[in-house]
Formats: sequence, C-alpha cells, structure tokens
Amino acid sequence: MKKERMIKAVCDGVILLLAAAAAVIAWKLQPDFRYLPWYLTVFFLCGAASAADLVRQCRYEDGPAGPAQDEDKSPPQIQALLLLDEQNKPVRLWTMAGCTSLVIGRRNKEEQVDVDLEDCEYSTFVDFQHAALNFCLDRWYLEDLGSANGVRVQKAEDGCCYKVTNRPCRVEAGDIIHIANTRLLLS
Repeated sequence: MKKERMIKAVCDGVILLLAAAAAVIAWKLQPDFRYLPWYLTVFFLCGAASAADLVRQCRYEDGPAGPAQDEDKSPPQIQALLLLDEQNKPVRLWTMAGCTSLVIGRRNKEEQVDVDLEDCEYSTFVDFQHAALNFCLDRWYLEDLGSANGVRVQKAEDGCCYKVTNRPCRVEAGDIIHIANTRLLLS
C-alpha cells in the first residue's frame, strides 16, 4: 500500500509541476490575451487539486486514521446479526454484508422491516419499527426509533449494558443489542 501512495504522490508532484510550467508558457507565448484567463484558471485548478492531494498524501502517510494498524489489531467487521436464545445459541441469522441500514422491529401490513422479531417470545414488547442499524464512515451505529420500551446495547469491551437514548450509539462486533428480552449479537 505504501508503494501505491508513493507512486500517487510522485504523479501529483509531476502534475503540479506541469500545470505550473503550462501556466508560465501560456502567459509568455499567448499573443491573444482574451483566452489567457481561461487557460490560467484551468492550470490553477489542476495544480490546486494536485497540490491538495499531494498534501493529503504526505500528511496521512499511514492512512487517514493515523498510524497504520496491524490487520490483527483492527476491530473485526460486523458481518451478521444473530438472534440468541436463553442459552446464548444462535436461533436466526441476518447477514449485514453489503447493507447500509437495517430496521429492526415487527413486520405489519403498512411497514416492512429488515430484522423481523415477530416470532420472538416477547414480540409484543417490540415496536413495528423499534431500532435501526446504520453504516456510516466504516462503522455501524444503533439508533432507537422512538420505541416505547427502549433499546440497550451490551458492549463487548466492558460487558456493561447501556441504554441508547437521543443519539446513535456506535456498535462493534461482539456487542449484544437488547430489545425487550430479545438479544441480538453483532458478529
């Protein structure tokens, strides 16, 4: 990956130099000055875009999140949502690969949901559109959609259970979503 960044940085530098040289040549050799502002604008925009990309490449040498992390140290990506029974065994699976949003609730005639908890033991405590999982900036976020009984998330990192209130809560693989007495494992 570093080699690709180096090649891109060199190409940005070459584009920047060529844009500057072309602007100087256009300024010196252009006998008709009515097109000169257009030439200079194009060269300036190319040079500015190249310079901005070059600065970004140099500033974030190890990636936009700072120093590069080993593949093993990065948090595992969430691939599926598992409905757990009382013995923590998976009962049902919903794949999350390729999804950007999932609505959790109960299906009815007016509203469709992606994760249907209608067949669960405590489904009467689950609203039709109870919660949502949204994917944004390479992370998943859990949001309560104004449910009557609320949403809680048990974090894998500390084992504590937190109530999801007025804003989305970032969730990771291993976290368990509690909706009524229904538990959904993010894996």
